[in-house]
Amino acid sequence: MSPEPNEGIEKRINEARKLGHVSSSEWQSYTWKNELSEQRRRIITHLGEALAEEETDYNPYHMLERAVGVAAICMRRLIECRLVTDRFCTTPLEVHEIMRKKDAEWREPFVSRTASGIYNNYDMTVRKLGRVQPKTISDKMLHARVIGVLSGSDYLPDGLLVASDTQSKNQLFHFSPCEIAGIFDAFLEDKVRQVSDGYLDQDGQFLGTGKVFATRK
Repeated sequence: MSPEPNEGIEKRINEARKLGHVSSSEWQSYTWKNELSEQRRRIITHLGEALAEEETDYNPYHMLERAVGVAAICMRRLIECRLVTDRFCTTPLEVHEIMRKKDAEWREPFVSRTASGIYNNYDMTVRKLGRVQPKTISDKMLHARVIGVLSGSDYLPDGLLVASDTQSKNQLFHFSPCEIAGIFDAFLEDKVRQVSDGYLDQDGQFLGTGKVFATRK
């Protein structure tokens, strides 16, 4: 004999209570933008210390390496959590690239060094202007195989060299202090003013179940 309807409902309620309670909130941009702003400050500070060869109680290159990694995580989270606009995510940002030498045999860099074999592997006399999407920049910084500081060149401005493990056999990113600050500012200044989330079926019709869609404007 099947239980009465009220008994079935009460049983489900009691079972649900055994599962406990999950509390959460919506993703917020300030969580990651505040940290990105701090890492922006650190990168500019430590890059300046390295370029000026200042005497410090710490190694500015070590601090720079950390700041680059943390900043990259912040940028990735802003993108992955949809805390920047769709337009920003699809709009390429300007970056300068130093290309690999075409006529030189590749010299594998030492694993323990953050900028080994630079002058053998890359043409350090010129940089090219390119345009890449924000996620690409954050990915390359997050997986940085090369982190170096260029100074005193007759060909290129003083600045930061960054390349990921997969990118480094083709080119390096090269940022002057103003240029790297500009990349971070682009993330910090983008603001989401309209949020839409829902479900769509295969025909694009709104349903209570199906594929999730999300727009950020």
